[in-house]
Amino acid sequence: MSNHPVRRTRAAGAVLALAALALTACSEEPTQGATDVVADAQARDYRDGQVEAQRVRQANRALPSPTSGVVTIDGVDGTLTSEEVTAFQRSGSSVDVEVSRRGEDAAFASLCDGEVDVVDSTRAVAPEELEACRSVGLDVVQLQVASDAVVVAIKNETDVGGDCLGTQQVREVYRAGSPVTTWSQLGDGYDDVPLEVAGPNRENNAFQFFGRTVLDAPAPSLINLRSDYRTFDTDQGSRLFVVGRERDEDLALQLRDRSRERDLAKSRLTEQWQVVNDAKAEVEVAHAEVEKGVRDQRPADQQAADRQRVVRAEEALAAARSEMFVLTDEKNAVVARYDAAAAARARVQRTRGHVGYFLFSYYELFEDQLRPFEITDPDGERNCIFPSQRTITSGEYPLSRRMLLTTTTRSLDRPEVAEFLEHFLDRAGDAAVDAQLVALSQAEIDRQLDWVTGREEPDLVTLEEAPQTEQAAPATQPAEPAR
Repeated sequence: MSNHPVRRTRAAGAVLALAALALTACSEEPTQGATDVVADAQARDYRDGQVEAQRVRQANRALPSPTSGVVTIDGVDGTLTSEEVTAFQRSGSSVDVEVSRRGEDAAFASLCDGEVDVVDSTRAVAPEELEACRSVGLDVVQLQVASDAVVVAIKNETDVGGDCLGTQQVREVYRAGSPVTTWSQLGDGYDDVPLEVAGPNRENNAFQFFGRTVLDAPAPSLINLRSDYRTFDTDQGSRLFVVGRERDEDLALQLRDRSRERDLAKSRLTEQWQVVNDAKAEVEVAHAEVEKGVRDQRPADQQAADRQRVVRAEEALAAARSEMFVLTDEKNAVVARYDAAAAARARVQRTRGHVGYFLFSYYELFEDQLRPFEITDPDGERNCIFPSQRTITSGEYPLSRRMLLTTTTRSLDRPEVAEFLEHFLDRAGDAAVDAQLVALSQAEIDRQLDWVTGREEPDLVTLEEAPQTEQAAPATQPAEPAR
């Protein structure tokens, strides 16, 4: 770890804040007409502040002492932490990192009890958890190392009547027992187009994320999804269900030409049938003339001419039939090509109502083929957030999650904790890309590195910033413009 200036001690930051508040209340000049009651109230506020500050100091001193050379982490699995702990331990550092996976609730409780240094989570600290930390003089610092999101998408350059879905509408489309079979059932504006759903199987990270985020299923499985949910072993399978195959697109585009070819082949065959029929008639006439010549006892040369006419007529009929067989084969081939193009167009048309979900990293690779829905939260105004690097990183996009490391200034002042977090942040960008997550900008990583290394004082989490629900609160940034 690089050398950095010694931090000022901040373990009792909450205490100083309370004391300052009490002193301010005591030093304010009474308004005109104030009585001794006001002075008594200010004195009580000051005494209460002193008592609370003393209580917090005592609670802080009672926290367990951390083990030197050991960094303790608790929280959830499925983030970057396991891989980064392994990489850190292979780096040659003498620091030992101990990781538990007891869940976010237990981890935040332990953080505020002074028992762990870092909480590994996909949600921010809740207001009651932040209050618990502050009540023992612990200031909370939140670091973000990556983000993740699922994108709900239909085929690009198609339309089902709307571009924005609420999280509850997405849930209604996919949940077990869903009655939704057409897009028009989702509300006014959507077209009366059959709706069919698909997505990855349970081994895919997107399945687990989608199940927890959209379906409120702690341990997602297929029983949480509608019975006609199409599962695919690969993201490619889900994508092809939504967008169709490129070959079908190419064939569908050929349908007009194939139709003209079919009509021409049929017309030529019809004309050839007339040629055959005319040839048959000539053969019959020629044979009749031979018979008539015999009956009439025509001269020998005339009867010979009649017989020669039969030969020519039969040769013409054979040639006409041969040409008919060729044209029939050609017509059959053209019709087969037409039928293939028509079937391809039908498959392409059926994809109009197909919808799937994908990790954002996979969607980015095929954004020319996929048309994502903007997503809005069910509460508050309809904001319709477009999935993008920015809206996902900020947590503004509702179907996203931020991967967070939450610590305290008390732990940050420990060299071993700072060393581990610096190593983690240095690798966070590449690690996120390798894990198919959304990486932070280098500027954001550098800003957090300044906190960890002591070059800048960290931004402390405040009650105003703490989310009011289990999910991280969206950043107050303007919505990404719709495409």
